[in-house]
Amino acid sequence: MNATPTSQRHHIALYLAHRWFAFFEAPGGDLEAHLGIFHPQVRLSGHRGQRLFAQDHETLRAWFAAVPDEVSSHHILHSVYEDLAPDSGRLAFLVAYQAPGADDAVHGSIISYETQIAFGGEPRFLALDKTPTLPNTRPTFEPSWATNRVLARLHHELGGLGEAGDANGQVVRSAMGGNVHGLVVWPTSQAPEESNGPA
Repeated sequence: MNATPTSQRHHIALYLAHRWFAFFEAPGGDLEAHLGIFHPQVRLSGHRGQRLFAQDHETLRAWFAAVPDEVSSHHILHSVYEDLAPDSGRLAFLVAYQAPGADDAVHGSIISYETQIAFGGEPRFLALDKTPTLPNTRPTFEPSWATNRVLARLHHELGGLGEAGDANGQVVRSAMGGNVHGLVVWPTSQAPEESNGPA
């Protein structure tokens, strides 16, 4: 029997996913802190496993160094979680990706992600595969940095990862209740796409 309920694991998996995107969208993020959400032998691949980008922290660090430092947005549209074993699970999700181009043009795609998460100890990604499936034809760039930061924080608390004595976390959990299956965040203003704090 799983020590952590499946619904709570879904929140933990989404916490990791939103942290992944918040890091990409914040210039000058702390790479060493970000590597903590990946298993030391993480496998990062693309196109349903046909392209291997990284297979451990060192190759993942090199992959991050090669990724262009551009403004981008990543909105998770839908996710499905399932337990694979007592200490692992699978999160599949669709992402609307965008990046502004020249002359106010916006380019992007709908990306299918398949991930595996280890839950034995600190939750971490074991594997991620990202496969573009369709063009994202929305003509207006829709920032997501602030949204991903807020959703990471909320899923962190709903997943039971907060400190027991954290008053802010207790307020969040109390306000949201124990039966949350989905979250949507609408930013009320345009937050700058950067931060000095951890995602």
